[in-house]
Amino acid sequence: MPEHVRLRVDRPARDCVVLTVNGEIDLVSAPELAAAFEEYLDGTPCVVVDLTDVTFFGSLGLATLVRMTALADSNDVRLALVPGPLVRRTMELTRTAELFTVYESVADARRA
Repeated sequence: MPEHVRLRVDRPARDCVVLTVNGEIDLVSAPELAAAFEEYLDGTPCVVVDLTDVTFFGSLGLATLVRMTALADSNDVRLALVPGPLVRRTMELTRTAELFTVYESVADARRA
């Protein structure tokens, strides 16, 4: 069975975690992404999710990001998204981009 998604976690600073997503965010992988994000809600003031290498992103991926945003807000965690072209296009088509804090790069998200 091919691997649908790869998640990598980096901690470039004590107060920031970068979660990098490679591959498809679908029915199988969306719960994995949400679980990985939830691991860092307690004790990490900033989580950057790098979505630049996502190859499939539909309504389930979007719903996952909405839930992650709500969880971040309720836990006083700053969630910063770095969407690639595919994710950005989905956000534009669904007019949901304004629901998220979006940056052009991981470096920009970390500096904010």
